[in-house]
Amino acid sequence: MNEGLSPFPLAGRTAVVTGGGRGVGATTAALLARAGARVALVGRSEESLRATASELPEGTEVIVADLTDPGAPAAVFGAAVEQLGRIDVLVNNAAAENFTAADQLTAEEADELWALNARSPMLLAGLAAAHMAANGGGSIVNLGSVIGSERSIANQVLYSVTKGGIDGLTRALAAEWGPRGVRVNSVRPAVTRSDMSAAIFDNPELEKVLTAQYALGRMGEQQDIAEAVLFFASPASSFVTGQVLSVDGGWISTLVH
Repeated sequence: MNEGLSPFPLAGRTAVVTGGGRGVGATTAALLARAGARVALVGRSEESLRATASELPEGTEVIVADLTDPGAPAAVFGAAVEQLGRIDVLVNNAAAENFTAADQLTAEEADELWALNARSPMLLAGLAAAHMAANGGGSIVNLGSVIGSERSIANQVLYSVTKGGIDGLTRALAAEWGPRGVRVNSVRPAVTRSDMSAAIFDNPELEKVLTAQYALGRMGEQQDIAEAVLFFASPASSFVTGQVLSVDGGWISTLVH
């Protein structure tokens, strides 16, 4: 049983955050670091990774990798273990969107987004889970989306397919590795202020229309998502696994008239 709340619930632990150079990934990495974790940031841009790392405590590691590469998950896992010594928390955050209509999609587009949004987190989580199990347990947090799970948007069929798969990945991994002390959960954001959603927040009329659909009267901020990830990463959720949490301001539960 947990004895109260600690201001540093991840003290002495390590965390790997993919897509950690900017946006939700960078915000999450910063929050995990403030909670006491030593963090490794993974991403394609060394410049953005190092810029984020410079704002975090000494000892933050940087792993440059293109997660669409078939060999990247194994390479990232190996580098993280070498740099951190062990992995206690994995945050599968790296992802991209695609706005091509279904009848215009190419196999190349589909393969690339599938590799980043679904294959990479699946392979990296599998390696991390086995490692965590051998070291007494750990926590894997996947970033899904309400798009593809609870809501649908035209011209996002590929994104929906890849993100919808994160729900299944989360539950399957939780069942597979739970007996060995590895917890696996998912955070499902709605529209959140980030580089990916810049077009929405740069359009006042569109932002107004979407905001009206949220029970809480606002769309998400990066900190909202990071706080949910911290919950799943920390001992506060020690008896929680296989869960998919929609952090959406009431978007999926609100009927728009």
